[in-house]
Amino acid sequence: MATKTTHENIKTKSKKLVFPLILLICILVLVIAFIVTALLVGNSKYKNKFNPNTFINDINVSGQTLEEASSFFETVNIPTYFTITKHDGENVEIPVEQLGFKSDTAKKIKDIFTKNNKEKWYKSIWDENHYTFKSDVTYDPEKVVSVMKNTDFGKEKNKNAEIVFDNNKYIIKDAVQGDQLKIDILTKYVKEQLDKGVFQINAVDSGCYIEPKIKADDLKATLDKYNKMCNVKIVYDFNYTTETLTGEQLMNMLKISKNNKITADRDKVAAYVEKLAEKYDTYNTERKFKATLQGNITIPTSSDAKYGWWIYQDETCDQLIDLIEKGKNAKVEPIYYNDGNYVFTGRKEARSENDDIGNTYIEIDLSNQTLWYYENGKKLWECGIVSGQTTSAVRTTLPGVYKLWDKQTNFRMKASNADGERWDTTCAYWNNVSICGIGLHDSQWRGNYVGGEIYKYNGSHGCINMTLESARFIYNNVPYDTPVVMYY
Repeated sequence: MATKTTHENIKTKSKKLVFPLILLICILVLVIAFIVTALLVGNSKYKNKFNPNTFINDINVSGQTLEEASSFFETVNIPTYFTITKHDGENVEIPVEQLGFKSDTAKKIKDIFTKNNKEKWYKSIWDENHYTFKSDVTYDPEKVVSVMKNTDFGKEKNKNAEIVFDNNKYIIKDAVQGDQLKIDILTKYVKEQLDKGVFQINAVDSGCYIEPKIKADDLKATLDKYNKMCNVKIVYDFNYTTETLTGEQLMNMLKISKNNKITADRDKVAAYVEKLAEKYDTYNTERKFKATLQGNITIPTSSDAKYGWWIYQDETCDQLIDLIEKGKNAKVEPIYYNDGNYVFTGRKEARSENDDIGNTYIEIDLSNQTLWYYENGKKLWECGIVSGQTTSAVRTTLPGVYKLWDKQTNFRMKASNADGERWDTTCAYWNNVSICGIGLHDSQWRGNYVGGEIYKYNGSHGCINMTLESARFIYNNVPYDTPVVMYY
């Protein structure tokens, strides 16, 4: 009985152990099936996606495709234009696409995806994977150089600071910065800023601009000299009136050296003197005249008649330059041409705005062979004369306004002319009225035979013959520089 019982007990115990074992096996099979299924499902789910617990720059990209994850990250913000602000505030916009720009954001995300996807997705269930990156933007340096060289940054030229006349004084007009620049310096600066991701710059910050050569501070010392010089007055005396050179007109004739020394600009001084000559010279000009017998006539010019005011421009220019550079007030006469003892001026007392003969003069009517002397408008002498013989061109007395240059007594007249004629005789009173040997003198060999038509067949060699009494009167009574008006 004991043996049977033991056998039954063992059999009973075996039955009890089989069930749990089967159950365990079933559970294991289910677990394995679940794991396999989960792996299969996970492999399928994360085959082309980021693994679980994946973070890029702290952004959760778990389960995202590369494309989906990339959308979370913006490429570095590249504007449409690279903007350069010029010195005057004007903007020059360069299309960024011309500079060969590109970003590596997409590449860096793809690299992370490849690395992340190689890992088993299920390893990431419990461990977080963190990745970081910084986008870089690159450009084509050669394109930058080319674009910069071909970009128009303006053509306005620099203007130096200058001294200008304003409201009766001189002031400094500031220099003006133009568009002239060193493109290499600006290009280098552009590259430096692009490397920093900067797309808007001020060109002035690069130091590329070529500055004006002369600035306001450079002219301060000169300005003081200008304003002192501006008050200088140089007065030219023309007897009946004056010309005053001062202020802006005077200053325009100056040149300032680098060491602020004031000198005169000869060309400008010469131009001023030339204008004085045009205004005041009367030498070798026709003149209106009221003749005693013929009334209002015009006195022509001739090669023998030398009367009037003739400014010696070269010497007057030298004179004015000296006065300017001394920088002192002055009142002077211009320098007039001279030929030895002959100075080409008229009679000072006769000079006026519209006349230089005045009312004291010798008048000789060559057609009527008569001479008159008027002093202050009053006739003091009248006489007949014999002028140059008109049958010979070299003996004919030419019309024009002459001047009483010189007087001598017992004067020897010795000369010859182009006709081969020679003469050698002496007169008691010689009144020289030309620089070519024409005088008013006595011709005692004629006796008292003067006037009429003697000059046509027995005239002088060009001089004005007269009686001893008339020649003596002129010698004793007519002052030097008196105009002598001759006409036909």
